[in-house]
Amino acid sequence: MGGGNKKKPISKAQPAEEKAKEKEKGKKEKKEEKGKKEEKALSQYDINQELYSAIVSTLKKNKVQTAYDLSAALGVKYGLTLRALKDLEEQGKVKILSRNRRSILYSLP
Repeated sequence: MGGGNKKKPISKAQPAEEKAKEKEKGKKEKKEEKGKKEEKALSQYDINQELYSAIVSTLKKNKVQTAYDLSAALGVKYGLTLRALKDLEEQGKVKILSRNRRSILYSLP
């Protein structure tokens, strides 16, 4: 009743093969792009002097900031920003204005 699958004519099979090859090339390019993105993402996990100076300069512009505002402005992970702010507080470069159960307001001393 249903019969079997009909074979495609050669004229239609060739473009389908070409499309499949193009897809494979696209996949390889995407994998290469992912590798480049991972290198950039790794810099988000490092606390360095640039991050400390960026936080201090942002606090100079805006008198009071939360850790979330700083992480959004600098494009850094929130947890990394929290750790950097704790380090800066221990060094005495940043002080806590107000502590709430959810957020902490930071400013320069």
